[in-house]
Amino acid sequence: MTSMRKLALGRIVGLLLTVLSLGIAVLSGYESWRFNQTVHDWDIARPMETAIDLSRTGAVTVPFDQTCSVSHGEAVYLDCDLRDDTGQVPEELLKGLSGKLVITNAAGEEIVRRSLMNDGGVPSGEPIVYRGRPGGEIMLVNLPTFAAGKYSATITVDQPAPALAGYQQTVYARYQLCGLEQMPVAILGFISFCAGFVALISGSTTLPGWWRHGIWKPVSPEEPPSEDSAAQKDDSTETDSSDSEPPRELYF
Repeated sequence: MTSMRKLALGRIVGLLLTVLSLGIAVLSGYESWRFNQTVHDWDIARPMETAIDLSRTGAVTVPFDQTCSVSHGEAVYLDCDLRDDTGQVPEELLKGLSGKLVITNAAGEEIVRRSLMNDGGVPSGEPIVYRGRPGGEIMLVNLPTFAAGKYSATITVDQPAPALAGYQQTVYARYQLCGLEQMPVAILGFISFCAGFVALISGSTTLPGWWRHGIWKPVSPEEPPSEDSAAQKDDSTETDSSDSEPPRELYF
């Protein structure tokens, strides 16, 4: 006897859920990895770096390649080949330093202007020294966050720091990252994990039936009644009808 077929709707829905969940898992995982690489690049990036001589007056203009606009700030540091016993650049080297840092866009519009001097609470001529990096560098200027793009930075030395004469000096910018920049990485990673788990469960319950039967579900048709069962059904019908007839009256 030929079996009938009909669409296995549950199997189709399960397969679509598996494919959709797997796609979301792969895409979210890739975006999490890509953004993690971006944050790592921000952590080691130097938007601006140039050799400079702060022991002499003058100005220098260098490119400023801003790639991160979500950090809570960025700063300009001074690295020098003169270190103290603790491996830090001595802050005394900056005595008398005065100047400014100006960042402009491609149209020449001023985006950021910062003084190389502390603006309050210290005697005139004292440098703006917030803290030193673990590598011993000194923070010169604290910058606000601004939009990503190609800029130019001009460092002008109005009053030099004579103690720096004869030493190699490098000024560079670094992003200040607090860890919240990794939040999209964690969110996308969690979405990828959840979608992958759904794809695993749905696939394990759907694919076996898919491999065996495809999108069709075999259905056996109802069998027609045999002659014996038909005869028994007729006898039972006659018996029922005879039993249901009312008794006949007898006339003498």
